[in-house]
Amino acid sequence: MNINCSHCNQDFKIEPNFYSAALWIKYPIILIIVVHLILLVIALNTMYGLSLKILIPIFMIICLGMQVPIIRISKAVLINLSLNFIGDNKK
Repeated sequence: MNINCSHCNQDFKIEPNFYSAALWIKYPIILIIVVHLILLVIALNTMYGLSLKILIPIFMIICLGMQVPIIRISKAVLINLSLNFIGDNKK
């Protein structure tokens, strides 16, 4: 892998605490998604009488399936917060 970007000269070296900072960004994203999923499970249970024995495993599978996209989103958010994008360097 190159040390710097050939187009904008951005350094590709990741900071030592990059992944721990991404975890702090991941936390509110997970809260937003999980709170809505819990409310959906409660609504399905009360309105349609679906059993929690069916809903809780589905809830767990959805939560596990969302882990990789949430990690990628949190890293992308952190990169966009920490790097300044100048454009195509046309003056």
